Amino acid sequence: MQSLRRARILAFCLDAAVCVLAADAAALAATAVVWFWVPAARPALPVMWWLAAAGAVAGFLLRDASGGLARRWLALRVEDGDGRPPGRAGSIRRNLPLLVPVWNIVEAWPVLKRGDAQRRADRRSGRRVIVTL
Repeated sequence: MQSLRRARILAFCLDAAVCVLAADAAALAATAVVWFWVPAARPALPVMWWLAAAGAVAGFLLRDASGGLARRWLALRVEDGDGRPPGRAGSIRRNLPLLVPVWNIVEAWPVLKRGDAQRRADRRSGRRVIVTL
């Protein structure tokens, strides 16, 4: 179970990094284009970065809709009681608590302390993270 716990924590960090890096790369490229070739649009740059942040959050919320990129890298899978991925709505419900301050600690604490490494939302909804090797 210790390896499942480590794999889940690493998958979370990788998923968050992928979401943030993709949004930042797109926003940086757009900023360079605006800065050098469309200087009249420079006042719109903060809005563009807010949209990039919203995209990163949306990517984080939807990361489990089809299984999650980092989970596939680490041979993990989130499945509901029927053995299917949670889908878009299930992914949002599953990951939304991780964006709320204090609630995210309450939600993630069992992953660190319990032997089965299941989050509270996963136990309530019947979802589980399994190793696919």
